[in-house]
Amino acid sequence: MRGRNILIIGIGTLLVLFFYYGTFTNENQTFLKGELFISNITGYVAGYPNETVNLNIYWIKAGDSDFSATLGVRNLPSCLESGGVSLIRDTGYGDSRIKEAAISVRLILKEPGRCVMKNAYLEIQQENYTERVPLGRIEFDILEPARNNSLRITSYVGGSIGPEPAVPTLMYTILNPFNKSVEILNVTFNIPGLKVSNFESMEILPEKTINLTIAITNTTKLGNLYIIRPLIVYRVGTETQVMPAETYLYATVPDENKLMNMLGNKKNVRGS
Repeated sequence: MRGRNILIIGIGTLLVLFFYYGTFTNENQTFLKGELFISNITGYVAGYPNETVNLNIYWIKAGDSDFSATLGVRNLPSCLESGGVSLIRDTGYGDSRIKEAAISVRLILKEPGRCVMKNAYLEIQQENYTERVPLGRIEFDILEPARNNSLRITSYVGGSIGPEPAVPTLMYTILNPFNKSVEILNVTFNIPGLKVSNFESMEILPEKTINLTIAITNTTKLGNLYIIRPLIVYRVGTETQVMPAETYLYATVPDENKLMNMLGNKKNVRGS
């Protein structure tokens, strides 16, 4: 399976480009009868009411059997509601013995405030048994609806996926639509084990763009899945404002050899 970054360009056009970046951790995963679920997500999401956030879970199996199950999200906090679950098949593995699917969990942000999703799980019903796959821990910072004009993000790196851990780097192209200069004061998020490294404020001239790169350092061992939608803090004249950036999804998924070894050793194991 090749590693890749996802570059998204906005203003009416979506363009996705993949780049190779290439030790998978055996934590935060669930084995069910020879199947592997990578599901425990760590993250921070800033956003506005009624916005939708997508979480990706990876379902991997060996053999010829198809992906078939009834899926549902349970035990969400009151600030969120489920927008549905969909199954997206992937052909990222060259080994025909391995099948992979991404399960996309759509969450809808509700009332303003802060809350933490920590007990939610994906319910998987297959044949005559039901299993629960944990969704992890994500802090949500839901803002009051924006009333004023704001900065515009015209393109960004939307995520990375590969077989080896790599500390995320956030990248945004930001347009200043105002008739005065704007100063980017900070980019913030709250994720245990990750922090912004040596951020320096930046000026955006009126009606101009800048490329903003956010270096991140890890203070603990990297997990397998992250979602990061940080807050951008900026100043227009004497007024300080905040806005959510775009979402970055990070995934470490093992390569073919690692998977065959893991699945072969866990054929008869349910749970983890």
